[in-house]
Amino acid sequence: MKKELKVAIVQTTLDNRVAWKIDKHLPIKMDYAEAARVWSEIIHTLDDFVNIEDSRKPDIVLLPELSVAERFELEIKKLADQTGCIIIAGLDFKTQGNNVENKALVAIPYKWPHGVGHSRTKTFYFGKHFPALEETLFFENCCKTFKPCNQFYLLDAREYGRIGLAICADFYDIERFALYKGRIQHLFILAYNKDVKSFNYLCEAISRLVYCNVVICNTGHYGGSICFSLKDKEWKRYIYRHEGANLFTSQVVRLPVRDFFETQKIDSVTHEKGFKNQPPGYQWLYNNNDNKKE
Repeated sequence: MKKELKVAIVQTTLDNRVAWKIDKHLPIKMDYAEAARVWSEIIHTLDDFVNIEDSRKPDIVLLPELSVAERFELEIKKLADQTGCIIIAGLDFKTQGNNVENKALVAIPYKWPHGVGHSRTKTFYFGKHFPALEETLFFENCCKTFKPCNQFYLLDAREYGRIGLAICADFYDIERFALYKGRIQHLFILAYNKDVKSFNYLCEAISRLVYCNVVICNTGHYGGSICFSLKDKEWKRYIYRHEGANLFTSQVVRLPVRDFFETQKIDSVTHEKGFKNQPPGYQWLYNNNDNKKE
């Protein structure tokens, strides 16, 4: 396993009050000008990752829930190829008939990490199961119905560990994390969440229960992005925590991989490696053979 995983948390400042309007007849689609403004923030950050040396370049880039308009999806794939970074990006609502989905795109460049210029980026999508109350009310006013995604997703990043993925309100889904427990090293949440304080509390609780690193990439409209790891010293646990509304920010954080992987396997080495003990009932369900690099 690698020593660490470098993750870029990009807080775009999409304003939902501008981005979407109630219309009972048209598909739900992000406002053209607001989509372009937010895209300029994304490009400002990702362009910086194209030419920097690998030691400073993130392995994975996170973009918040609902941050990328449909017309820029192909550009995300191109940027993954140009930067050599996996990009996990929240997408605009997808409307099919009267059904609406909330999805995210995962773009994985060929020869990741940091292999560039191959134009063979692989992609897949994962979706949200539980809409927020405001989403539900908005869909009803638009005469639309939310279509939930009923699958759980796990990204195998090989020697960088396995990653659980979820979108915003699904962070409250305890059944999801019961399935992830013992199977992942990292949990990534893409969010457009104004209840920042609740996510702060939930971040630490889920990290302890699932026994994994947790990263929340929230919109900069509300702030509150977090990176949390179960270090034995309290002052080391919050690797990154952002506070303040209406702030566009980008921060590269380093998640422990190798040492934490060892503590997940063998509880007796937790303090030697600098982590808290495993939670009661924790079972190691990770198959080492599945983690070999191809």
